[in-house]
Amino acid sequence: MLAVFDMDGTLLDGDSTATWLWERAKQSPLRLLAALAVLPFALPMVALPSTRRPGASMLLWISTVGLTERQLVTSCERFARSFQDGTNSLGWKSQALRVLEDHARAGDRIVVVTAAPTCLAKALLDTLDRPVELLGTSLKPVMGGWVADIHCRHQRKCQALAQAGHGAHWAYAYTDSLDDLPLLRAAE
Repeated sequence: MLAVFDMDGTLLDGDSTATWLWERAKQSPLRLLAALAVLPFALPMVALPSTRRPGASMLLWISTVGLTERQLVTSCERFARSFQDGTNSLGWKSQALRVLEDHARAGDRIVVVTAAPTCLAKALLDTLDRPVELLGTSLKPVMGGWVADIHCRHQRKCQALAQAGHGAHWAYAYTDSLDDLPLLRAAE
């Protein structure tokens, strides 16, 4: 059987991308000023499904400009270490982890499908030390920073699952968001 989990708000008690981006912005006065300057425009864009990707990409670009791919991954890994040490505001939801572990014990295949950048989600999921497959948002370099390439949200999550060989239906789906209705509709 296949068990599909959303990450932010479902396995985690918050938004990993927003927390990571805010942590990155606070590390540099220039990044922080730029982020605060675009926030009045980017935040409403992030709230609307049709403009979510460009709005999030603005904030992502500001927080990652100047990073090579290796530095981007290192930043995500550093964030995951601070998460594991309890020095940032995110935490795992214990009930969700128990459900995930129940599926693992039952021998179910587990896939975490998330709108978070894949490099960030991988770093966080690696702290669990559990066998899960990950599908997330891919990033691409643009003008010295990083932006969302294929945003893994809404119907795109189902497409990502199908492209990864999981078909169009699964036994279980867990999410906290109405944005994931396609994911829930495809679950038994």
